[in-house]
This record gives sequence, C-alpha cells and structure tokens, in this order.
Amino acid sequence: MPLTPKAIYQDLKNKELDYNSALQLLITLIENTDNAETRLESILILEKIQAKEKKVFELLENLMISDSNKSIRNIAAWLIQTNFLERALKPMKWALEHENELICLITIISTLSKINNKKSKSILIEKLKYFSYLENKYNLKEIFKNKRIESFSTQDLAELLINYYFIKFLKVKFGFIKFEFDKHGFVTKLDLTNVDPQGIYLSNFLDLIYSLKHLRELDLRFNNLIELSEISNISDSIISLDLSYNKLITLPYSIDKLKSLKELNLKSNRLRTLPDSLGNIHSLQILNLRNNILTEIPKSIKSLNILKTLNLHGNKLSSIDFELNNSITGLELGWNNFLFVPSNVRSLISLERLGMSGNELKKLPKWISSFQSLKILDLYDNKINKLPDSLGNLNSLEKFILRNNYLSFLPESLKSLKNLKILNLSWNKLSFIPEWIGELAALEELNLWGNQLETLPESISLLSNLKILDLSFNRFEQLPPFLRKFEREQDIIIKI
Repeated sequence: MPLTPKAIYQDLKNKELDYNSALQLLITLIENTDNAETRLESILILEKIQAKEKKVFELLENLMISDSNKSIRNIAAWLIQTNFLERALKPMKWALEHENELICLITIISTLSKINNKKSKSILIEKLKYFSYLENKYNLKEIFKNKRIESFSTQDLAELLINYYFIKFLKVKFGFIKFEFDKHGFVTKLDLTNVDPQGIYLSNFLDLIYSLKHLRELDLRFNNLIELSEISNISDSIISLDLSYNKLITLPYSIDKLKSLKELNLKSNRLRTLPDSLGNIHSLQILNLRNNILTEIPKSIKSLNILKTLNLHGNKLSSIDFELNNSITGLELGWNNFLFVPSNVRSLISLERLGMSGNELKKLPKWISSFQSLKILDLYDNKINKLPDSLGNLNSLEKFILRNNYLSFLPESLKSLKNLKILNLSWNKLSFIPEWIGELAALEELNLWGNQLETLPESISLLSNLKILDLSFNRFEQLPPFLRKFEREQDIIIKI
C-alpha cells in the first residue's frame, strides 16, 4: 500500500502509529516527494495534529523561504503564522524582501501585522518608505507627503502595503487599470473591465481581491468569466460588485460571504440557476439578473428584506411561486414567458416601477390599481387588447408604455391620470383618440406612431405641457389646422 498523508493520519487516529513516527513520515514525504499535492496535504496534516516541534518550524521556515512552489511557500507561511507566531518575525522579514508572488506576500504581511510589536511595525514602515522613495506613486504619495505614516496602526500599515502590492501586481499583469483610493491610501474602487478577455486568470484571482479590506466597488465587466472560485475570504467592505457581460453559468454558494453587498449586477451572463445562499446577503438592495437563462429564482430571495430593485428581464420565467418581499420598489419581468401578471406581485405595496414588456399578456388584472406609488408601467410588445377601468386609479403614474399591443379603445378612466407625463400608444389598432385626452394636463410626450388615425380631437391643444406629439405612420393626409397653430404657439415637436 503506498504511503500517503491520509493513510498516515488515519493510522495515527487509529493508534496504529505513534505521534513521533507519524510526524517523521510526514516530514519525509514533504522533503522527498515531487508531487505537490502530496506535499501540500502533508503540510495541512501537520496543522491538524498540532505539530509545534522545533524541527517542524525549521521545516516550514525552509519551505517558505526556498521552495519553488508558491502554494507550498504560502501554506508554510500560513502555518508559521498559526502555530509559530512568536518565532515568525525573522523569517517573515527575510521573505518580505525576497518573495515575488502576491498570494505569499499577503500571508507574510498579514503575519507581520499579527505579530504586532515595534519591530514588526518598523519592518512595515521601512518597506512602505522604500517603495515611496523608489517610485513615489500609486496610493503612497499623499501618505508620505503629509507625514502621517507613523500614526498608522500595525494592522493599517499591513493593509496599506497589501494595497500597494495589489496595484503594482495588477499594473504589471494587465497594464493600465482604473482605481481610486481614499485619503488614507486604501484602495476603495477597482475597475477591471475587459482586462482579461480570455477569462482565465481573474476567476482564480478574485478571492485575493475580495481580501482588500477597504474595497467598496469592484467592476469585472467584459472578462469572459465562465466560473468563479468559492470565496474563502470574508469581505466586509464590498458594497458594489459588477459581473455583467461575462459567461457565468452559476455562482459560488459562498457568494453570501460578501455580507455588506448592496448592489450585485449579473446582467448578460448565462446563469441557469442561482444558489439559495443568495438570500443570505441581507444588505442587498439592487439585484440585476437581466438577460440570463433562468427558469426559476430561489425562494430565499424572499429573505432580502431591504431589496429595492429586482431585474429579471430577458430570462425564461413563466411564474413566480412565492411571495416577493414588499420592500421592492422596482420589478422588471420583461421578455420572459408570462401569460399573466403574477398574482404574487400584488403584495408589492411600495412598487414604483413595473416592467412586463415582451411577454404573452392579453389583459391586465383589475388589482393593478392597488399600486398607489406606481410611477412607471411598461407593457410594450404584448397582446393586450383591452385595458381595465381600474387603471384610472393609478394616481402616481408618470410613464405608461403600451407600444405594440392590440388596443383599439382607451377606457375613459385614463383621464384621471393627472400626473401622467409620457404615454406611448404606438403600433396599436387605434382609429380614434377620445376627447378626454385633453384632460391629461401633465402630459409631455404623446406617441401615437403606427396606428390607424385619420383625425385628432382639438382638445389636444389644451395640453399646455406637451413637448412631443408623434403621429408618424397613421392615415393623416395633412396636419389639421389647429395642430399647426398649436405647434407654433406651444413650440412643440409634431412628427407626421
């Protein structure tokens, strides 16, 4: 039977092997095996068995300083931090001067921060000063200009140095990148749009980026990311994450470790499913899932108690099988497979924007009038042939889009929409416009393009706020005289 780290550990647990023998076998594997996975597994078992002997420290020190494998150097540094912090200063100082891999540097700097004494603080300051004198750019310039570096805590110094290494590394790897930092020199905004067109490198690098403790906005658009690695670092700082225009099929279950996230943009990916853990991001206020391939959304979305905007436009949804949280003010369900406005939507008493365009709707429910805060109702590209009288009760409605439906008649109740500013009735089957149209006093834009109109009521000239009147592709032979006068007097644009 081959000697493996797992077998050694199991024999130790079963008391078929004593501790010293198991320890020596693990050390032998680490020192003499070429297989990196076997060596990494052996080092991790040293942590499991709490091996704190001097020879273990010396082994880890040697690995951290001289091993050719960056993963082994990093895990060795982490284990020194975990089990030998009191002895870590000298090897960490040496490693800081000679290490080039970012993942290892982060662990080394983090260890110096945890040592947290005058010597470790001095090492961090000297390194920062060296970079400042050498290059005097990135996020260090203002800090040294104002001579505030001595007042930083060891933890903040470490974070500042990590921030510096991050920016330096990203510039070397990707060339020009956009970033912003605050008055203390910490990176707060990172724009990595279209830096990795193959999507190969970034997907495995994200966990390191999440570890930036002051990063608030991260933009990863247009990188052809296919998958994201699981998130091991807990990020308290990121409030906005933009992953739109990639090729993601799913999200890691650990997405909920971004526990301060307020805005998550996943527009234009290839998402087929969403993890239930999404419902654990209780800080989330904006969730954009536009243009994906979702056939359902997890019920855990209900737990997003302060969610304001949910955009599901352009998916494969035909129903919503649970109550949505009534904190939602903007809901976009356009270009799905809905035959009816989902009854669950009725509970959204604070709704201000509702989009149902591009579905298969033939009618609207009478309860649509229950949305007393609704300002925008978007219903273009459906099969609606009749509007309910209850629409007249939408007292807050400002924008009503009914383009490309089957309407031949407008209910008189619509004249009660006193706050309506935009009314788009283009590409319907209207052959006349009722006289009451002149009572929509707030109307600024009236689009009647592509109907069957031959005349218009003179009451349109009562619309004192009208700026645009589109009559293109109707049956007018010429513009009625009252409209010509209206056009001159009100300085509006009339298209015919």
